[in-house]
Amino acid sequence: MNDYDLISLRLLIVAVAYLLVLFPASMLIKRFLNPWIDQLEPASDSLVNAGAMIGNLERILILTFILLGEYTAVGFVLALKAAYRFKDTGSHPQAEYMLMGTFLSLTITLAIGLTARLFIALT
Repeated sequence: MNDYDLISLRLLIVAVAYLLVLFPASMLIKRFLNPWIDQLEPASDSLVNAGAMIGNLERILILTFILLGEYTAVGFVLALKAAYRFKDTGSHPQAEYMLMGTFLSLTITLAIGLTARLFIALT
């Protein structure tokens, strides 16, 4: 395998990792959290689909930091988000719902990111 093929394979692994943290991951998180959605109060002061966008951006940032080996930055992103979102919510169920989504998002992204790093290392 020449250098060009090796670079192409690594780029393919990275591209697939980003696609996985966006599309199947968001559907899986939504499906997992669906049983609790009825227990939340309607948020009239919230932007439509803002939570999904925040989750996508969170997973992109976390995956990027994992691929770069910057695990401390992953912790910083999570601490910042969790502190802001938990403080921002007035209801305990909504805070729990957001934390479940955050931890599920983190687990999925860690699994995809570490697997991608493993495949890159094997190439």
